[in-house]
Amino acid sequence: MGRITVRALAEDSRVEAVVVADRDLAAAERTLAWLKKGRKKARAVACDVRDEAALAGLLAGSAAVLNAADYPFNLHVMRAALAAKVSYADLGGLFHMTKRQYELDAEYRAAGITAALGIGSTPGITNLLARIAADQLETVERLDVRIGSGDYRPAGAPFAPPYSMRTILDECSLEPMIYADGEWRAVKPMSGQEGIDFPEPIGHATAMYTLHSEVALFPVSFGHKGLKHASFKIAFPQTFLAQMELLVEIGMAGSEPVEARGSEPGSWVRVAPREALIAALASRQPASDAAPPAEPDDCDVLRVVASGTRDGQPVELIEQMIVRPYKPWNVGAGDLDTGVPLAIAGILMAQGGCPTGAHGAELVFDAHAFLRELAAYEMRATETVTRAIV
Repeated sequence: MGRITVRALAEDSRVEAVVVADRDLAAAERTLAWLKKGRKKARAVACDVRDEAALAGLLAGSAAVLNAADYPFNLHVMRAALAAKVSYADLGGLFHMTKRQYELDAEYRAAGITAALGIGSTPGITNLLARIAADQLETVERLDVRIGSGDYRPAGAPFAPPYSMRTILDECSLEPMIYADGEWRAVKPMSGQEGIDFPEPIGHATAMYTLHSEVALFPVSFGHKGLKHASFKIAFPQTFLAQMELLVEIGMAGSEPVEARGSEPGSWVRVAPREALIAALASRQPASDAAPPAEPDDCDVLRVVASGTRDGQPVELIEQMIVRPYKPWNVGAGDLDTGVPLAIAGILMAQGGCPTGAHGAELVFDAHAFLRELAAYEMRATETVTRAIV
């Protein structure tokens, strides 16, 4: 996702310079090599985000720091940004990390800087859609996020997680949180299966609860409108869902090390099952000089259903965005709708005018202005209103 963010920044005339930091310098350099335009304004550096002092030194003088690292590292980057007094945005904290990040709100306010807690596709675009709905309602009783994900590559295509495999493993194995009757509570992983009719090409699909940041953000942002319920469900492609169910069932989502045979006869090693899985997936990535991958053919439907009142009458609003691959870059929908919003967030924060403190994206950005930025990348939202007429 980070490479998409870098490309959007490099090609935007409002951006003067981009520093691409990665623990693996070669990985950062591969991102630069992928750029078609704006490569001269970007440079690559090696950086371990756990060294917060060194990271703060790197960030000093920047207009914004955009964090596309795995979410367990969010607090490291957020604290370094605070030390450097640089506004911050990330791709979300999967509920529990997000709640911990909220604890830095007062310090960010005191420093006069902004932290946007989750501004990819979801959380991110979904939060902006929720804000657009909430602004039209006098009261908001519930906000339900429903995501449809489809992959239409040829049968037999390589196993391809739509985003971070570590995050997906957590979403499928940790207890999801829902907000019900004004309180957060946990439910069983991969539960709450619900048939939903999404627009084509996804069509009818089965969505399930997963752990997600919106459920942590919405009650804070919209509690003043009477929010009592919030939930998040995603419908993965059916084949991918079956694969994930199997991986979780046999323990491959586990993070506790187990003993396994080593590569040398008679040797044993201790390794976390999920790390062995992720390493195996990484080893299958094509070399940089290999033939280009098949053209992406995926689809994301980002939907927020808001229930509340307007003019004293019950109203349901459905805010929705359908995203397809972006042909100018030959990237998939999931890459586009996650990486581009992070870049836009950085540009808007650099321009100033964002509220200080740590907030969900719905309180940081002008939702309509943000959607106009997304439209330049062929991402457009629609709204459906359901109300009684008598």
